Amino acid sequence: MLVLLFVLRNLASLSAGEIPATAMSSFSRSGDVILGGLYPIHSWVSGLPCSGMLSRSSLERTALQMYAIEQINARQDLLPNVTIGFDIRDSCFSETVAMWSALALASTAELPQDDVEFKRITSPQRGKLLCIIGGTSSFTTIPASLAASLYRIPMISGYATSNELSVKSRFPYFARTVPADSLQATAIVDILLHFGWKYIGMYFQLNSYGIHGAQAVLDLVTKHDICVAFSVPVRPEAPESEMEEAVLNLETFPSARVVVLITYTTVAGRILDLNAKREGSPNNIVFVGSDGTGSWARNNLNSLLRGSVFVNLNYQEIPGFPEYYSNTQLQEDPFNPWFQEYKDEWMQSKGCSNISNCTIPIDNNDSTMVDAIYAFAYALHDLLQDRCNNSISCRELTPFISGHELIPYIHNLSFQGLNNHITFDSNGNPGGNYQVFGHRGEHGLVQIGSWVSSTEAPLRINSSAVELAWGSQSPPVSLCREVCQPGYVEVPLPQKCCYGCRQCPSNARVMGSECEPCPKDRWPDVSFKECLIIVPTPPNWNDPVVIFILIMSCFGLILSGLAASGLIYHRNNSLIKAASRELSSINILGLTLAFLAPFPLLVPPTDVSCITSEMIVSLCITLTYAPTLLKVNRIFRIFEAAKKSKKCPRFIGSRSQVVIVLIALVVVVFMSIIGTLIHPSRPAKLFFSPPTNYVEAYCAFGYGFLVSSTYNLVLILACCYYAFKARRVPSNFNESKFIAISVYSTLVFGMAAVPVYITAMYTLQKVATFCIAILLNSFLTLCCVYMPKLHAIILEKDVELCEWRVNTITMAEPSTVASKPSPDMRRVINVRPASVVI
Repeated sequence: MLVLLFVLRNLASLSAGEIPATAMSSFSRSGDVILGGLYPIHSWVSGLPCSGMLSRSSLERTALQMYAIEQINARQDLLPNVTIGFDIRDSCFSETVAMWSALALASTAELPQDDVEFKRITSPQRGKLLCIIGGTSSFTTIPASLAASLYRIPMISGYATSNELSVKSRFPYFARTVPADSLQATAIVDILLHFGWKYIGMYFQLNSYGIHGAQAVLDLVTKHDICVAFSVPVRPEAPESEMEEAVLNLETFPSARVVVLITYTTVAGRILDLNAKREGSPNNIVFVGSDGTGSWARNNLNSLLRGSVFVNLNYQEIPGFPEYYSNTQLQEDPFNPWFQEYKDEWMQSKGCSNISNCTIPIDNNDSTMVDAIYAFAYALHDLLQDRCNNSISCRELTPFISGHELIPYIHNLSFQGLNNHITFDSNGNPGGNYQVFGHRGEHGLVQIGSWVSSTEAPLRINSSAVELAWGSQSPPVSLCREVCQPGYVEVPLPQKCCYGCRQCPSNARVMGSECEPCPKDRWPDVSFKECLIIVPTPPNWNDPVVIFILIMSCFGLILSGLAASGLIYHRNNSLIKAASRELSSINILGLTLAFLAPFPLLVPPTDVSCITSEMIVSLCITLTYAPTLLKVNRIFRIFEAAKKSKKCPRFIGSRSQVVIVLIALVVVVFMSIIGTLIHPSRPAKLFFSPPTNYVEAYCAFGYGFLVSSTYNLVLILACCYYAFKARRVPSNFNESKFIAISVYSTLVFGMAAVPVYITAMYTLQKVATFCIAILLNSFLTLCCVYMPKLHAIILEKDVELCEWRVNTITMAEPSTVASKPSPDMRRVINVRPASVVI
């Protein structure tokens, strides 16, 4: 019913005027069956149908239909003994005239479905119309097919590509041998993807062909991340101002260097002409045209079209037709009612009196139309084979066959056409076979590839042909986005589909369109795609501070060696004996370990080096201050005891003193081992703020070092206490004063070094401060306690050992005791206080 209303509405609009006289003629030939033809013999000028000149291409099509039918009639394997006639009408490139001509053709066959009466015009005297071939465009084919469907007459087109014709509910009797626009849209999008064109503009003609073709392209580009900057409909009859406004989009969106044209040749030409004339318009645009744009080889636009690409149907040469068409031109009697008129106009325009001297050229590119004629013939052949048998002639059945019986056979066809193998789908559409052309500027067009829907990879591009067409293998760039360097992400700009670049933080990698911070122990690689582990940097042994520490450590080891050698060499000297050889040896061992402590602290941190550093530091302090504590404690106890009684204090002998030191050493070793098992010292990383691609390594001491340091701090505080208490001993017995200086300095250095080690921003600050504190304290102890003794032994010669009676002695220096004293006598050393230090 909707079809009938559409047709009646258009008939009413046509009846308001008059049917053009030029549309009332037909070219026909009788046969057993009739094959209709609908072509725009006359063009449309100034809004008046059939008022333009005769179309050379349409006249060629009438001859081509004649030629194809004659070839079929001459075959014995296809429709034997059945002759095909034809009835060709003029559509005048007008929807209304095309509909009227289709109704005129269909009405020669049978009554319409709804008993619509239609005045018939001249038709073949014999034969029944079973099918119509046409039209040559989608916008004329749509109304013509709707009109023919009223009479249930199939219509096969070799030109109409609109997707609208695929809707079988509206066009149940339509089929075509040309690919639908949906396939052409796929081919165009594949071309865009192949060359990386992601930002495009589009013009489409405001008719069924343009609207549905553009919609098919828009549906596909959204799936492939292709942005359409502008999509402008263009009317064929649009005034100049409207066309200029449409072309202005090329200046508004300069980044859209690729523009898709889904128009016919006339509209495409107007767009290109205006773009060429406008000042400031971009002339580096690549136009991608559909098959409707026709030939772009226009001399005045060659420079503008260089590098442009368009899709065209894969037309093949029709064997024998050029000779046939040339021979028909030489006939005195015109082979159709329009040809003689055109021939006269042609000879007049060429200034020749004989057509043989100025033969009308031939395009010879309508192979899809020949495939449509053969589709009708194969379908009719299959239908007759199903209906007739050996006893009944197939020819006798032709008057009883209706057009609607033919349509199922058309849809079930599979045959080899001139272009490719043709098989119709449920919508009456074949597969797609396109040629892809590139424009070479002044040198015209060159084929650069093809697109075949039946293959796994439909698009094939010839790189050498692309270079020939463009002058370079590198395609133009059509993107409205900056090319982001590594470490940058795209950010949207105010203009549609345009993107700029934003730099990520230096410690972040690029994940798609986001900046993802790397973990603090990692840093992005040069491509900012992966986060790589930062290799920690240990203290550099080439650093001046490290060199200074190493020199000081080596110098301290030399001094420790000299002190130890002096103690061993002068071990029987009374000064050495009086200072307790055993405790002094242990003390020197501690100082030696202190001078060795910087080495494991300065090497690249490992589990072994960190545990070794912890043990050496803990042991050197214990070995240094446990003997020192016993020395100063013994001095204080002896002088305190002498004030009260003549009895010597307990545990002041060398053996008991060494045992106490060993017990203190075992305690610290035990605490360090337990602490290491619970929470050992391990290599740690020192990070910086803000984050950098630089991490330093150092040893983070564990619980064992904390416990042992607390233990050693108690020893040092105890030393400080007894050194303070023994500050008033006689000047001849002033070793306790130098011990006091040593332990006081240790306490000060420790209070300064520990906070720095914890809070320092750089590993070198941590390690250097810690090492220097240990070294300074060791040097101070070595210089204050042992160097004076060695100096006295080597340089002072008037040292004298004296014995005093107990009752004449008010105080006795414990450090002068060489062995266990008797109850009534102690040995003392009488020296000149100005020159000897004990």
